[in-house]
Amino acid sequence: MERLVLVEVLQYIGLVLLYALLIASNLSIFIGIPGGWIALGIIFLFDLATKFSIVGWKLIVLMLALMIIGEIIESFLGIYYVHRRGASRWGVLGAFIGGLGGAIFGTMIIPVVGSILFAFIGAFAFAVLFEYMYERSTDRAMKTGFSAFVGKLAATTIKFALAFSITVIFIIRSWSAI
Repeated sequence: MERLVLVEVLQYIGLVLLYALLIASNLSIFIGIPGGWIALGIIFLFDLATKFSIVGWKLIVLMLALMIIGEIIESFLGIYYVHRRGASRWGVLGAFIGGLGGAIFGTMIIPVVGSILFAFIGAFAFAVLFEYMYERSTDRAMKTGFSAFVGKLAATTIKFALAFSITVIFIIRSWSAI
């Protein structure tokens, strides 16, 4: 009887540690690590080990769809936001090139954290540069750069929210299965 209680306690401890790992993976999105994809992989492996009795294929496919939607939103929301805030096509192009180039360059400079940090800096700087070259207005260029920064932050936050929702679904399903 005591052995059975110990096994149950260890199961709960294991799940809580797994949940902490999944939440940490999701938070790593803000430093440029594909934490949502890592969490989805962990959830898939857990479900595979339990013969898909906890989450199931339908929810795994839904989780995959949420991750893909998150990637699409992250790719385009920042650009859309800059455009909606009145930037010229050049400012929008600068935000896109700067964000992408900053992420690539940042990874080479500071592994892991550099990609997201330089993506924000690049989006801001190139939006300012391209908008200034086109409009010749410092105020408008700075407004465009700030919009690029806010758009990138909003896109990353939405991507995090979608990834975190996958973790919440898993927590609810796995905790209630015990």
